[in-house]
Amino acid sequence: MVLNSNGNRTLPRGVSRRRFVATAAGSAGLLSIAGTSSAQDDDGGFSDARLVSTRDFDAATIQTLYTYRKRRALEVLLSDPEVHAVAEDMRSSYEAYDPYTNSLDAVSVQGSPDVEIEGDLDEGVFDVTAVDRQIAYGLVDRRTDSLAALTITDPQDVSWRAWEVGDAGLEEARLRRVFEDARVQEYVDGNDWFPSLPIAESITATGEIERGGVIPVALFVDEGEAITAVVVDLDVRNDDVGSVSDVTRVERFVEVPPHELAATIVPADDTVLGTVPAVPLERRPWYTAVDGGHRIEEPPEPFDRAGWRIGWDDSGNHGVEIAAEFRDRPVFASLGSPATLSGYGLPERDGENTLEWFFPDDEFAFSGDLLVWDVHSAALGGPGLLGVVTYPAGADRPAGFRFRSHYQTGARGAEGRDHRSGYRFGQSSHELATEFWNDGTIVPIWRRQGPGFVTDYASTRTDSVFADAETDLETDPDTGTDGDASENGVPHHSIATVAMDVTPGTIDGVEIARYDGDEWTTPETEFYLVGEPGTAVRFSNPEGPETIGVPLEDGMEVVVVRRSAGEVPGAQRLADRGIETAFVHPAQYIGDEPIQGERVVAWLLLEAATGRLPHPTGSTSFETQATMRLSGY
Repeated sequence: MVLNSNGNRTLPRGVSRRRFVATAAGSAGLLSIAGTSSAQDDDGGFSDARLVSTRDFDAATIQTLYTYRKRRALEVLLSDPEVHAVAEDMRSSYEAYDPYTNSLDAVSVQGSPDVEIEGDLDEGVFDVTAVDRQIAYGLVDRRTDSLAALTITDPQDVSWRAWEVGDAGLEEARLRRVFEDARVQEYVDGNDWFPSLPIAESITATGEIERGGVIPVALFVDEGEAITAVVVDLDVRNDDVGSVSDVTRVERFVEVPPHELAATIVPADDTVLGTVPAVPLERRPWYTAVDGGHRIEEPPEPFDRAGWRIGWDDSGNHGVEIAAEFRDRPVFASLGSPATLSGYGLPERDGENTLEWFFPDDEFAFSGDLLVWDVHSAALGGPGLLGVVTYPAGADRPAGFRFRSHYQTGARGAEGRDHRSGYRFGQSSHELATEFWNDGTIVPIWRRQGPGFVTDYASTRTDSVFADAETDLETDPDTGTDGDASENGVPHHSIATVAMDVTPGTIDGVEIARYDGDEWTTPETEFYLVGEPGTAVRFSNPEGPETIGVPLEDGMEVVVVRRSAGEVPGAQRLADRGIETAFVHPAQYIGDEPIQGERVVAWLLLEAATGRLPHPTGSTSFETQATMRLSGY
């Protein structure tokens, strides 16, 4: 909240003056999704609540949960006067959300009203304290849009070391080079600041600078009334220290931070704090489960559940990699998500596959303004959230479980305290999960939680709260762009990769078939296929009945290549810079190698156009998934 010269409250820049009242009784016309049982047990607890799985609702409903319902649950939480009083004083904030089956939405808001920054370049260290950080946890009843449980933590200072000079001194040299630029001096002069440099240097391209040739450096600046970010692009093609190629001041890390959303809400007259139960620890969103940090519950390795044996390893290079057997026979030698491409300022798409759209020439130069290739590794912000969610068998559902992990590029350490405290500019926050079911169904899931650099590329959005009625725009369903999109074309588009070393009952090579909607064929060499309704790919044991079937949804892509020690995911690219800089898109591996009877790697490419989301970043998430089915086991 900002005060004008008369001491009256004014809305933050970019927030509509139209206000609404969100009461505990709910609002007419707002979307509600019923669960499977009452929100609260007879004894006043929530013991029967469990996280929603892909078998509880169809894909469209689950997307609705993470878009409309997430936003609405956030509004209901902020409408409580005690939560509202805490949130409106925050200068930085962060929200989290998990839907439960019994009509409950778990939602949280955390942030702080002040920040203290100690240290400077000459000292070689920056220590940051989020002053009086508080967290509000709520369980919102989806049927009534009311709070069924509420907890607000006491104020607590949260400190972390944002940066310290290393042995090589390269980061220090780059920071000093940044401060040679007059624009940076103008933005930072007279203010406290701290740097963020852990974004991987070899996975970024911008403008005419190819991948690996640019390093984004973010400086968080305390400007008194607001925390801003100064983003500096260093061109390192000819010099490891680099030269400044661009400087951008960013006022808002996400389009609608919770504390700005609170400024649009007139709170209810009475709080429910103390009259409803507290939110149990195990029912809080996994992103803020323990004192505002990630919920991390490492499972044993290996472990057995629902007919599956799962081995897993956080390799530090490709995120969590899973080896899976079903009913004592192999399914995957390796299953993981090595990277996610997030592109900004892309041209409009004209029927191209993602390789042609992102990299239209043979040199793999990016076609848009900025490409951030998020490497899912421990050193660059993960795994953070980690654990297994168990799903008991029901009348219409077999037993199963979800292996959850999370990567947040730019966050140092598993806790990511800077991001959890609201300083999240530049983050691309990805939840990577896989569900395994006792009927042989496997569901890889990708959920994009964070905004990335979208605030630099956002144009005009349709939004019931923040857009005036006369400026509401239609969204183009083909391109994912608003009707008044910027001249750069698509504001933002992400592609998540799922890489599978498939072993259907055998580790000696597979038979591969693909279905075009009419007939099955057996391709002899590596291929790249864009899915359409009714298409599928199948991997089978040549000497047995085991098969992995992969139906391809409209727009889903699959790349099938012969396994090679010099290619990702078999090659650990962070251990070899040459592999890292050479890896652009899985389809680059397509050649004339034979695949029938060979060990192959199958890549699924899952897409998300954020222009299609109903609410701005910071109050909505995007979930997409694939479904694979085993037979012959």
